[in-house]
Amino acid sequence: MSQKLLVVDDEKSITRIIGRIAESLDYEVFEVNDPADALDTFTRVQPDVLMLDMIMPDIDGVDILRQVAAMGTTTRIVVMSGFGSGYLRLAKAVAAFEDQPAIIELAKPFRRSGVIAVLDCARPVPPLPAATPGMTHAAPAWVAA
Repeated sequence: MSQKLLVVDDEKSITRIIGRIAESLDYEVFEVNDPADALDTFTRVQPDVLMLDMIMPDIDGVDILRQVAAMGTTTRIVVMSGFGSGYLRLAKAVAAFEDQPAIIELAKPFRRSGVIAVLDCARPVPPLPAATPGMTHAAPAWVAA
């Protein structure tokens, strides 16, 4: 089953590039270029991963990040910025304040390999299968009895 990725960036070229890379990694991609639509789309899609630009007109990424965190989501979040590491540090501080899980950073401009690495890191780890009742685990032969 593919994971859902929501990419929020006011630049269509950015969402399109990330979307194509993510689709090649078996993500189902949703793109939002108007930050005013980000929360509605987030609620509707309930993505496994959110890639969020920090600097956008009208509503910035920090505002969206705070509102997403207030929902108590387990969505993994990747913050992006081309305006220096200060905005990425701000996003991490906001996330920590909101008790949000670890934030992953992606500085712009980025390379394809950087997007792949971030998406691989952000991919939620599937849960381990539950133990079957009565199932026993034998010790390896090298373990002394």
